[in-house]
Amino acid sequence: MAALSDGGPRPPAPGPVLVYDPDCSVCTAFVRQLGKRVHPSTALQLTPSSHWDGPGAEWTDRSAVFYDSKEDAFHVEEQAIGRALMIAGPLPRVAGNLIIRQPLKPLARTVYRAIARNRHRVGCQGSCSLPR
Repeated sequence: MAALSDGGPRPPAPGPVLVYDPDCSVCTAFVRQLGKRVHPSTALQLTPSSHWDGPGAEWTDRSAVFYDSKEDAFHVEEQAIGRALMIAGPLPRVAGNLIIRQPLKPLARTVYRAIARNRHRVGCQGSCSLPR
């Protein structure tokens, strides 16, 4: 199972990190399922955006962020999701490859953005809920 962060803001981790919005029910459901499937040897950390001040932190208010310390690079939106899936195991790796590569990359971006734009309609709290 992937490590879930429970502390305050933290610097870049030694391994890969998926930063997600803990107020978004879609994000937390995805992270919960991903955490069940990730092999501990991957050292993937699943970190709420409020606990991340590393690379890509400026994107965490509106997007998932995947940080890879080996590449010292971060990826956002569907690319973050795809890269996290690619290290989760054989079947998720297939899905991750489809998300980040052509010809499905534009479709994956469209789907990610449609979900992100409408997440307030699917049970989000706090930062992604709309004022009434």
